Amino acid sequence: MWYAPEKYSNPEALDILQELKKLKGELEDKEARISLAKFLRNNLALTVELIAGIKLAPYQEITLRGMFNRNFTMCVWGRGCGKTFIAAVYCFLQCVFEPETKILIACPTFRTARFIFTNIEKFVDSQGAELLAQAFGHKAKRNDAYEWQINGGSITAIPLSGEKIRGFRANVLVLDEYLLLPEETIKTVLMPFLVAPQNMKERLDIRQQEDELIKKGLMKEDERIEFENKTRMIALSSASYTFENLYRTYKDWTEKIKSAEKVDKATYFISQMGYEALPEEMIDRTIIEEAKSGGESHSSFQREYCAQFTDGSDSYFSAKKMHECTVPDGLTPTTRVLGKKDCKYVLGIDPSFSNSPSSDYFAMSLLEIDEETDQGVLVHNYAVAGGDLKDHIKYLYYLVTSFNIVMIVIDNAGYQFIDSCNESELFDKIKNIGFMDFESDKEGLDYDAQVRQARRKYNLEDKRICFKQNFSTNFIRKANEQLQADIDHKRIWFASRATANGSVFDSMSREKVSIKMTGHDSLLDLIEFQDSWVYETKKQCALVEVKSTAKGTQTFDLPLHLKRSSSANRARKDNYTTLMLANWGLKSYNDIMKHEEEDVATFAPRLI
Repeated sequence: MWYAPEKYSNPEALDILQELKKLKGELEDKEARISLAKFLRNNLALTVELIAGIKLAPYQEITLRGMFNRNFTMCVWGRGCGKTFIAAVYCFLQCVFEPETKILIACPTFRTARFIFTNIEKFVDSQGAELLAQAFGHKAKRNDAYEWQINGGSITAIPLSGEKIRGFRANVLVLDEYLLLPEETIKTVLMPFLVAPQNMKERLDIRQQEDELIKKGLMKEDERIEFENKTRMIALSSASYTFENLYRTYKDWTEKIKSAEKVDKATYFISQMGYEALPEEMIDRTIIEEAKSGGESHSSFQREYCAQFTDGSDSYFSAKKMHECTVPDGLTPTTRVLGKKDCKYVLGIDPSFSNSPSSDYFAMSLLEIDEETDQGVLVHNYAVAGGDLKDHIKYLYYLVTSFNIVMIVIDNAGYQFIDSCNESELFDKIKNIGFMDFESDKEGLDYDAQVRQARRKYNLEDKRICFKQNFSTNFIRKANEQLQADIDHKRIWFASRATANGSVFDSMSREKVSIKMTGHDSLLDLIEFQDSWVYETKKQCALVEVKSTAKGTQTFDLPLHLKRSSSANRARKDNYTTLMLANWGLKSYNDIMKHEEEDVATFAPRLI
């Protein structure tokens, strides 16, 4: 729905085509340039094709107009609609039409920010973009920032981590993955950042001159110049749950657009578009039909493809309750790249030995134990599709040497991975990981016997801390019920983002981490990965459906429409599996340690 109240009308914004029709005879060079600029500014699709060789669809031109004409723009688009594409086009157009514009592309991760920047590079380097290329100058790429000079201004891409953004100044903010931005950062950094005018010195000089003219009686108070607010914020995102900050912002902006009253001088534009609004030639029908096969009413399809906000009530693992079990940004514990010296950790491993990019993830999840409450906090993840076995071994070595891991649970189908680690040259430097027999899904007295046996075999000093878990029907049901109950009763938590906590991030950035063991390019990439994968793990859990077979057994799996996909970017559930394993491992560890205490308490010496 489009809203066009009178408060957005601009009498000065006449139809430029009508204005140009009135021009007669030959024009002076300056007048001709101005007239051409006005024409191109009001015909953005033509401009983009002329200078960059890119043909825009009507919806893309409409979106660009909204971005140019409003202070705040939000694009809630479904998958495949091209959010980052249109953001990249806007960036170079804004700099072309407004010299000395400084654009800051700020995203939760540097990888995302670089993606928009890379799109701009592709446009500039493509055939037909010779005119556009002339506007660009020096380009610099650092480990934590990309910058490109253009038309007296610049386009800079940075991650929203720590305090870094506070040192930048810009006219325009482009924020991709707005859904994942810390609410506190939006309120305390981004919004004030936009309120402050960039040309403050110029404005102060004008006001001083006006004051002198008014004092002399040469000017009236109501004749002061009204400065135009040229700051812009572009928020890009897929749809979210209704209990998340994105939806609250979406509702707030919608109300401001619909309101007949001017609540502030800022103007707003929202574009909400699902796959159905795309031109026929831009839709991959195969992917859409595959996605729809699981039901068009499924919440994941509604969010991902239809750009509709959902409440998450249809999930076995409640998305809302997981949100409530997430440590708020700014508080601790955050995600970690090194373990705390006084903390213990439980690791869940779900191996995958395929080297195909479309395979399941080789996944690991690490829980930090709160020994006062026996609760666990998800602080670290690993997820790689199609990786090499040597890389997985390196990562486990990094984990066991960086965290005080007291329990490891591994899928019985892939326990040979531990053997491979023990046989590697890396693990020659440390004690091998040993196995203990533990049938953890037994019940009653049988389970008590298993706990006693595990207690006798468990030895942290010798690293005999790992048990193989058989994925029996009984275990799958019990482990999922355990995870659901722990989420519902807040016995398991999800760490806050390290990048949203300035002091923690700055401290973490100085930690000595063996990056070459992690497969990441930098420590920043590793930190950002951990932040994003806590969210991804919750997302995987929320997708899980429970179904009963004809025999009465339960299955826990992805929706049918997601399972059918075979692409490299398909939905997966391996981090959900490792979270379930780690949570089960935490329960087992607590039971084993509790049994030790009971043994000590009930021991009575016998004299012979």
